[in-house]
Amino acid sequence: MTRSIDIPTLETSLVRYCSPTLAGIKPAALFTYPGVYACENGDDPFGAIRVRRELLLKVLASCEDSLRASGIRLRVLVWRPCGALVYAYRPLELARYISDPRASNPLSKLGYDLENLDACISHLAERVAAASKNTAESARPVPCPLAADGGCDQGCSCEFPHEMGYFLGYPYADVHEFIRQHGENYAVLGPWKVYTNVPEALRTFERYRRCTDYFTHIYQRGSGIARLAAMLRIR
Repeated sequence: MTRSIDIPTLETSLVRYCSPTLAGIKPAALFTYPGVYACENGDDPFGAIRVRRELLLKVLASCEDSLRASGIRLRVLVWRPCGALVYAYRPLELARYISDPRASNPLSKLGYDLENLDACISHLAERVAAASKNTAESARPVPCPLAADGGCDQGCSCEFPHEMGYFLGYPYADVHEFIRQHGENYAVLGPWKVYTNVPEALRTFERYRRCTDYFTHIYQRGSGIARLAAMLRIR
């Protein structure tokens, strides 16, 4: 299914999937914007994919302009046959998070340039594309990990590099354990796979839920995303 490519539809997706980032309680969020934005064989004989991409980039730029005062950026990480993978992030908060040695040390070993956030995100995009390609070619594709977080409802199969959790602001210890245990043996599954400090993770899940419910409510009552992003953090 190709979702309408317009500002109201994109804003609805941002509220649905990125409210904690809009509220400033999470440095970044990721979701799939449904539609055919790539072809398995790379062909685009009638230019429909190119036109679709250009339109989505235009809509993203407009929404990003509305959010600029709040320091939020929007970027397509990867174009896929099932949709565009959209990354919403707060550069200052994200840079601060991944500069911590608990993230910077493992990321440096994977070729990330921690002195350049844009380069880090570009490298992440390359690794996401490579992981997705490997999964597409696998005989046993896995369900999209974003489905657990509500960020993908397309029933597609895909994969992400294991360090993705660092770029979504998940607890360092949980990302470390996720990598070490290859995503298995977790204690709780929610917006992320929890291995440590379950009570705190459950409180964070509830905080995310309350934030999303509240932002959805006031957005539906007419508040624009720029106003949402300028509001105080949801406690």
